[in-house]
Amino acid sequence: MNPLILGAALALLPECPYFTEFLPHPVHVPDAEGEYFMVKWESPIVPWDTIYFQLDEFNGFSIHVPSNSFYTELLLHRGAPAACPEKDGLLCLPLTGRMLPNTRATVWNLRAGACRDTAYLPVPRPGMVIRKNDGGEWVLSSSSSMQGSGNALTLDSILSIYGEIPLYVSEVAPCPGHGIPEWFEITNRTMRAFPLNGISDCKRAPLNSADSIRGKSSVLITRNSTDLVDFLQTDEIPVYQVPIAALRNTNDTLRLCYNGIQLDSVMWGRAVNRPIICPSMERISPGFVPRVSSGQTKALHIAERVLKRSKRNTKLRVSINSEKPVELRLIDRGGVGIMRRTLGIEEVNAAWIEIPEWRKCQNGPCFIHVQGDGIDETAAFIVRP
Repeated sequence: MNPLILGAALALLPECPYFTEFLPHPVHVPDAEGEYFMVKWESPIVPWDTIYFQLDEFNGFSIHVPSNSFYTELLLHRGAPAACPEKDGLLCLPLTGRMLPNTRATVWNLRAGACRDTAYLPVPRPGMVIRKNDGGEWVLSSSSSMQGSGNALTLDSILSIYGEIPLYVSEVAPCPGHGIPEWFEITNRTMRAFPLNGISDCKRAPLNSADSIRGKSSVLITRNSTDLVDFLQTDEIPVYQVPIAALRNTNDTLRLCYNGIQLDSVMWGRAVNRPIICPSMERISPGFVPRVSSGQTKALHIAERVLKRSKRNTKLRVSINSEKPVELRLIDRGGVGIMRRTLGIEEVNAAWIEIPEWRKCQNGPCFIHVQGDGIDETAAFIVRP
């Protein structure tokens, strides 16, 4: 029998997997992030436990499917926008094989036991998925089984992709001192990367960037990145320049938007019982945590981001939001542990915890790491002569 006819016949068997959808060229994210393809089979009971994939003539890769799991669909994704939706019978895994080409036509093959399937894909277009039509031909489409209708972005679609609002304002410096530009810190509370393109303060033009904020990580946003980087004297802390509006020192509201969708807001001033005491030239406001539900608040905060050895009274102080004991580590810029100690409930509940061992850090960035029940966070500070 002709191998193509045999493959088509096998693909019709209920236990045989077959390709259903590809997204080789996503938009609003860095290249490669957001790519995915999907495979489906009809019967939850299958005689195979591994699916082998091959792109064109390149070396293939394999995916293990637990035989007793009753999955009927497989999603292989790379990066944030192809995050796993909550769906019964869906096995969602990272795409660790070859990247999906987005400038040429391709041929994909799969096999699982005696099953075979082939997908002949046309040249992709940005933001469009590739699906098989009723005639069996692979064509470009604006609809996606992953995100519903085309490229429309809403807060509901973000929630469906990430399971929660991914970004929040974790710190803000409305009056950081003479010569230092205002800045605020945003943190990604999820494990998945989130595109930075489109980030704004909801007032001015958004950030235009191909970068992403990694899961469980933070970046600084300012309207003058050169001055802020010069002040920090390190390039290990990601800093992005956005034309944010000026912040009022004693009473204001800062909002965080992504492509016009508001994700978070932070207020300060007497009206909300968050008074500001503007720092001196050497000090930066420790920032403010937004009102979010328990388990989503950033746990670790550093009172001062820049410490000078020449100042005898300079102190490194941290606060930790935890209801249980934690382990605290001080780590040098080379990854060498300087100090490690366990903090009991009484110490954790203190307003500020002093760490005099910071003077053992080399000049430049140094790190505080806190780990405990539901907490695993790292924050950086700068040591200057």
